[in-house]
Amino acid sequence: MRVFIAVDIEGGIKEKIEYIKSELEKTGADIKFVEKENLHLTLKFLGEVGGNRIDEVVNKISSCVNGVKQFKIGIESVGFFGSPNNIRTVWVGVKEGREQLINVIEKLNRNLGYIRKEAHGPSLHLTIGRLRTGVNKEQLTQKISELNGVKIGETVVKEIVLKQSQLTKTGPIYTDLKAFCLEQSQQDSA
Repeated sequence: MRVFIAVDIEGGIKEKIEYIKSELEKTGADIKFVEKENLHLTLKFLGEVGGNRIDEVVNKISSCVNGVKQFKIGIESVGFFGSPNNIRTVWVGVKEGREQLINVIEKLNRNLGYIRKEAHGPSLHLTIGRLRTGVNKEQLTQKISELNGVKIGETVVKEIVLKQSQLTKTGPIYTDLKAFCLEQSQQDSA
């Protein structure tokens, strides 16, 4: 089964991302947007992991998040991967909480790198759409530029989730396999 480790995004942020998607849609660009219910922040993609190794993965993730305190992340700005002439993916970025997220990602990479090594360093973003063609790329590039720096919202990361991804003709179906709760910080429990 195809699995990955992620942080789910709360509803208020998803609503603001829906607004951003509607603004991008107005450009007429040929974008396949990520469904609202599928929006998440991927920490590590593991790919195909056999059923007998899932318990091993669960144990490794558990040890990685052991002692990690809940923390706040701030979602803001719109950007893309590719070049202005060949935009492939449109995303929103993580500003606040980057250091804590990178620490978790680095632990996951150290402990699970034998399953899938990363070719690059952590890229803290939520994919919101993928381009199918280059239709209206100039308008899209302009709109992304206008949305650069827009504040989308904040949320507290309370858990890390191991998810299964099942690819279908209509899009991916994500299933939570296991949630790993982070520790409450001293000030949260007071």
